[in-house]
Amino acid sequence: MSGKTPRRKSFNMLFYSFAGFLFLYSAYLFLSNVDQLFVTETAVQTGGITAVWGEDREVLNKFAGGFWNDPYFWKSLNLTVVSTLITTLIASVLGIPTAYVLSRYRIPGISAIEVLFSSLIVMPGSVIGICLIVMFNYGPLWNLQNAVGFKFAHSLFPGMVLASLVLSFALGLSAWKAAFDSVNPRFEHVARSLGSSRWRAFRTVTLPLAKSGIIAGIILAWTRAMAEFSAVLFFCGTFRELPPSRFSNFTKLIKMDQADWVSVAVWAQVEFGNVEYGFALAYVLVVIGGISVYVMHRIGAKGYVW
Repeated sequence: MSGKTPRRKSFNMLFYSFAGFLFLYSAYLFLSNVDQLFVTETAVQTGGITAVWGEDREVLNKFAGGFWNDPYFWKSLNLTVVSTLITTLIASVLGIPTAYVLSRYRIPGISAIEVLFSSLIVMPGSVIGICLIVMFNYGPLWNLQNAVGFKFAHSLFPGMVLASLVLSFALGLSAWKAAFDSVNPRFEHVARSLGSSRWRAFRTVTLPLAKSGIIAGIILAWTRAMAEFSAVLFFCGTFRELPPSRFSNFTKLIKMDQADWVSVAVWAQVEFGNVEYGFALAYVLVVIGGISVYVMHRIGAKGYVW
């Protein structure tokens, strides 16, 4: 018997209707300011010079459609994309082998390890940020950083990568373990009995069968890192108003100085009254998240439950 049940069809219709409404409403907010698309910046007279971000400057109101003309947006996007790619690479290199071990071997305390990483997924990012502050500002890690001459807290690349890595790794690990759990271990045993080494059995049997789930886990880890907010804000803060002398020549060369994580930039803009600009940045994250989920479904990973 094939076909979707009436309840499933009703749910799909409701979901797509809601998604369509959100898309049209978002498009309306952009099109309502279409005259700003090709304007570098629009000055709004608000009574002269006002204190904004701790220094005197003209208050500027960039409408939702004009955010792409702002260098701050592109610097923040570059910073977020590069940091997220590094985070995803580290999470994948560490997480995929760990997920395989957790899926295939019985090791002491495995239940506690699974509970720990599962707890990280549902833990607020602010808690992760505070824990990182305590870990890296006190005790042995603090002494080690002083000896090396480098501090993670409130640093640009290392701090952001570390803050986004915790939840990204935990979520990716759950997905990768689910992918390996879906592959019957007997397939590997048969390959081993036919003369294959452990590595060859993994590479030629297990890895191809778990490929869709592994790719979906990588996308999921990348999306989670991209959307991280609280941990990055607590552990790193903001960088837009720091003086240029605080940034290295390399950071300036690649146009990532005086920039923020995109989700932090959303908060900063809304906090200081630029609601439309904040919405534009948030819309970028919504589009990236939607595309990522669509790709995961297209590669056949929608059957996994994480």
